[in-house]
Order: sequence, then structure tokens, then C-alpha cells
Amino acid sequence: MNFDTYTEEMRKSIWDKAFFMDKIIGAKCIIDFGCADGSLIFMLADMFPEMNFYGFDHLPEMIERARANARPNTHFYNSWGLVTMCDCISHIYKPNEICLNFSSVLHEVFSSSPSGKDSIKHIIEKLNPKYITIRDMYYSGEDHQLRWKTINDIIDKLHIDNEYLDDFELYHGSVATEKGLLHFLMKYQWKNNGWKQELHENYFSWNLADLFNLIDGRYRYSRLFEAYYLLPYYAEKWKDLGILPTIHHTHAQFILRRND
Repeated sequence: MNFDTYTEEMRKSIWDKAFFMDKIIGAKCIIDFGCADGSLIFMLADMFPEMNFYGFDHLPEMIERARANARPNTHFYNSWGLVTMCDCISHIYKPNEICLNFSSVLHEVFSSSPSGKDSIKHIIEKLNPKYITIRDMYYSGEDHQLRWKTINDIIDKLHIDNEYLDDFELYHGSVATEKGLLHFLMKYQWKNNGWKQELHENYFSWNLADLFNLIDGRYRYSRLFEAYYLLPYYAEKWKDLGILPTIHHTHAQFILRRND
């Protein structure tokens, strides 16, 4: 995978990922779980210099990129630094001052990372954050069957190589449903950069019930904010494919607030 291209694509939706900043009242510390190269943290750190930002990512290449551009109020850790990060933050900030952010990372954790789930549980148990904010790919509701003519028309318009379609259906099943076709189209944008890595991820691998079961056995959190939407990037990209009237959303945003 070309990390320059990957991070450039991720930055295209960076403002969308910052949706929560006007809603986390009293937060002084933001932890970005799965921070990649720190792009979101750097934008927020420059806008809010009085706050502190902590980034965590399992890829050493990403942490190196982030540390190369660090600000005085930004701090980055890789996987082995998780315990150190939590200990440091818990000594500096009260729980009501902490926001834990998951930006386009929960689908990866629930898709293929048991250790990631353990890390999430550890962070929440250790820090008891006031807010948990989430922005990710998301599918909910009924999965409608599609007509093969619709599917074939889209495949023809996009000049899709059957090799990619076969790869996808081997791992994720048929594209004959709205969910299946939507998943494939979102994944197909990576055909020239990291296809094999992206192929194994299930973009729709989680829902809120899964997250609450993981972090909240005592029902400590409730939903402060939620939104479901079709990402404008995809709306523009797919407007001529004739499928937009059937697509309700590709992404969701949530803010969970601890009950106390």
C-alpha cells in the first residue's frame, strides 16, 4: 500500500470527522484511537491549542509520520504504549475532561482485531471517559435485493474487472443486495492501492449494540447525538449510476455520553 495516497484519501473527509468538537462540553483531552498519520489531531490541535491530543495507532509507519509533525499539545503512541498512555492521561485529567474518539476504525476492530477490542475495553475501564465519539462506515436497516440488470449496468459503467468482483464475493458474499453492492463499490476505490489489505476488512462489521456489549455492560453511556448519511464524496461519485434513490446512508456519527 502507498501510505501517501492512503492518507491523502483519508484527509478528504477530515472535516466530517471533526463533527463532535462543538458538542463535547468540558473536554480538555481527546484520545484518537486509530489516529493514522495524525491528520485529524493536527487540524484540531491547531484550532484548539489549549487542549491536548493523544493519538494511538497499531502501524509503526503511521506513528512515525505523526511524530515527525508533532505539536506541543500532541502526543503519539504505538500499540506497546497503550498502558503508558492511559497511565499518563489518568494522572493529568479527570474522567469528565476526556473524550475518546473512534474515526473510521471500529469497522477494522470488529472485522479482524480481537486485540483491538481488548484495547478498547482497557482504555474505557482505565479512563472512564465522559464522551465517546464515533464516525465510521455504517449500514443499518433492511438489506434489499437488487435486480441483476441494475447490477450489470453499474459494473459496465464502471468498467469493473471481474477479478475484483470475484475477490469480493469470495470474502463477503453476493453483490445482489443493496448492502453487498454498496460494500463492493466503497471497497473498489482501493483497487489500485491496497486492494488486498482492504479486501479482508468488513466495512459494515459493527453496530451500536456490538459496541455497547463491548464497553458498557452496566449501561453507563447513552446517545447524545447520532446522524446517518450518504457521504457527499460517494453521492457525487455515484450520481450517474442510478442507485442513489435506494441508498439510505453509507456512514454514521455518534456521540455517547457517560451517565452520571
